[in-house]
Amino acid sequence: MKLSVDFRALFTAVKKMGVEKITPISLLPTNQAIKTDFEVQINSRSGFEVSNIEDVEVKFGVFTYNGWHVLLFIPDHSYGSTFDRTIEDSSQGNKYHLTDCSTLENMRQRGRFQRYHATNNTEGIFTIFDAYGREAEVALHACKNCLRQLGYYPYNTFNLVGFFEKYDSHFCNLPKAINQDKAGYHQDWENISRQYRESHQYCCEQCGVNLTSHKHLLDVHHKNGVKQDNRKDNLIALCKICHSEQDSHGHYYVSLMDRQIIESLRSPF
Repeated sequence: MKLSVDFRALFTAVKKMGVEKITPISLLPTNQAIKTDFEVQINSRSGFEVSNIEDVEVKFGVFTYNGWHVLLFIPDHSYGSTFDRTIEDSSQGNKYHLTDCSTLENMRQRGRFQRYHATNNTEGIFTIFDAYGREAEVALHACKNCLRQLGYYPYNTFNLVGFFEKYDSHFCNLPKAINQDKAGYHQDWENISRQYRESHQYCCEQCGVNLTSHKHLLDVHHKNGVKQDNRKDNLIALCKICHSEQDSHGHYYVSLMDRQIIESLRSPF
């Protein structure tokens, strides 16, 4: 049934109150919650920069930030050749932290805590950068002091999804990829990806470029979009340019520097 409502009297009364501009709004229902900038960042691989260490608390033995269960990591890998070494071997990168361990106490005393970012993304993939503006997404490793303090031994029994699930009942804000059916990457995705790329000699299966000398520029893509489906016939090794051109990948960003490297390797002469 179509309703006809006359709001002229209401608008007249509003104008008498001194309101000069009326902004229209939509009252249509939506099933999508609107995320704040903070929520987008805290759920991302880049995380949210912690400007004041006093804002990070330890509750139930783990870190909380503005009510969110988080971990802390340093994206800055600009010291010496740390960035390049981390891309080649992620174990060489800065470790991420799960609780207030002895390593963080040392950093706090040195006044280095402002370098940390907080995230509750459970993928285990982090955005890092160097002094030249280069960025990369790398599977950093957990701090062994944190694992020891939280009772994870042997260390290889630890995985982020299980870690957040263990504590999520204490927090009102659940981490990304928790309580979703097969969401996020498999806990052993770093090894799965590496082994698959090695089996293809670090060559893109679409354009054929050989990225042996720049392994971080070769991704492994899930054809059906399900990140937990790691059957070999569902995987394909793609350079970052080819990866960005896949369906529903308009969000995938490839830096100018990475594009130039790939293009130069595609046409070496």
